[in-house]
Amino acid sequence: MKIYTIGYEGVNKNSFMAWLVNYKIDIVADVRQRPLSRKKGFSKNGLCESLSENDIEYLGLPSLGVPKEMRDELKSTGNYSSFFKKYKDSLSSKSQEINELFIKISSGKRVALLCFEHDANKCHRIVLAEQISKLSKNGFEVRHLAPL
Repeated sequence: MKIYTIGYEGVNKNSFMAWLVNYKIDIVADVRQRPLSRKKGFSKNGLCESLSENDIEYLGLPSLGVPKEMRDELKSTGNYSSFFKKYKDSLSSKSQEINELFIKISSGKRVALLCFEHDANKCHRIVLAEQISKLSKNGFEVRHLAPL
């Protein structure tokens, strides 16, 4: 089983949708704390519409997003190690949401964790994907979607 992650930084909506269709994604789990974007088509309503047109389910999980104070601290310090540790610690109170994702993936659904950042190694979704994977006896493969 696999967990997919995807960031929409630097891509347009059509290319983004093509990635999802190509990888046969069933569910996009939006893990942004605020599902808004200055980038056309990536705020919640526009994204839901585009996903629906491609028979992809939208699952909004803003509670799995990064709190503003953590984002602000990362911006001022650039310390990703500290950022990822604090985010991981914050997930201890999010077991219901993490279990929901685990169940969907375990049932064979192809779930992509969505955030803005293109580089998954600089985004909280890598930590989240690893935490979900730990619930599986054999772990899940984490796959970061990139341009086709």
